[in-house]
Amino acid sequence: MRVLIAATPGIGHVFPTVPLAWALRLAGHEVLVATGGDALAVKDAGLAVYDVCPGTDAVKLAMETFGAHPELAAEWGTTDRSDFEANQRFYGRLMSHQTDLVDRYVRVAEDWRPDLVVHSALSAPGLIAAARVGVPAVEHGYGVFRSRQYTERVRHWNAELFDRYGVDLPERREAIDVAPLSLVDGVASGWSMRYLPYNGGCVLPDWLGDDTGRPRIAVTLGTTAPAFDGLGQLDRVLELAPDVDAEFVLALGDVDTGKLGPLADNVRLVDWVPMNLLLRSSAGLIHHGGSGTTLAALDAGVPQILMPDEGDRHVNAAAVADRGAGLSVDSSRLAKESIDALLHDGALRAAAGEVQAEMRSMPAPSTLVPRLEELAGE
Repeated sequence: MRVLIAATPGIGHVFPTVPLAWALRLAGHEVLVATGGDALAVKDAGLAVYDVCPGTDAVKLAMETFGAHPELAAEWGTTDRSDFEANQRFYGRLMSHQTDLVDRYVRVAEDWRPDLVVHSALSAPGLIAAARVGVPAVEHGYGVFRSRQYTERVRHWNAELFDRYGVDLPERREAIDVAPLSLVDGVASGWSMRYLPYNGGCVLPDWLGDDTGRPRIAVTLGTTAPAFDGLGQLDRVLELAPDVDAEFVLALGDVDTGKLGPLADNVRLVDWVPMNLLLRSSAGLIHHGGSGTTLAALDAGVPQILMPDEGDRHVNAAAVADRGAGLSVDSSRLAKESIDALLHDGALRAAAGEVQAEMRSMPAPSTLVPRLEELAGE
């Protein structure tokens, strides 16, 4: 069969689909990924990719839309970004002005004629593309947030888009859930599947194996947060770092770090490195609460400090904290005691190890291939 993976243009949405894409390819099926921006890096996983926003990315598209529609920019400035539904309603209005992007998702579906569309959670373009060609749609989760419950509201939040293409929600819909059940009240939102971190390939940097005689703390803000909000979340981390007996590794990717100023001797600023590899040599992780980063730390059995600022990042942080595998902290109120707990609290480390074992017992991506074949009518 042919499977179209319609992923939101962002690494955090497309990279979690790579293990399933591999499983499908190994079973003999064709896979095409439709995405854009920095998510085009998924081509390095050996997958064919269709660019839905050539020459730009999701952040630039948003800024261009704000420039053309100042009322949207003003609304974004007043939106409560900790309110998930308020965010999603806003994104629906934003995307209604990005019809070229949605057209490309629809066009590739109509041209390629897939038997099945796997789409990012809460993705109106993926649902619309599946409906246009009359095939089942499968939502691919990327975190602990219960997104499936919002599918009907995605139709409402993006009503202008669905009406523009003359479709409703696809009749046959399923979901793949990668959340460890102990973080979500023990109930799967669809078909459970083990989360296997994919962060791209690399030539291992020499410093990764260095033993500085100190525990290592990885620090990241993901790929999207710095583009919208800068690096201000790191201010308190960098202020506290000199007083902590640890090496802090700032893995910030391709962002302007010039405003960070002088760094303490125990702070190492590095180029991009796959998070799953960095976590192998890390005692803990401090981050923004992004889903991929959260699950990568859990898969590594590493305790974490999450500093959420909006939307589902608050859900991730609360779930990890409630499970006892990490701490949820306002970035401006981060205290040395929290970082000390990251390094020395045995209960945090034990809980992280329990979740790691749980995740490794979840069904492998290959076990879902027969279900997808049956759904597609193969």
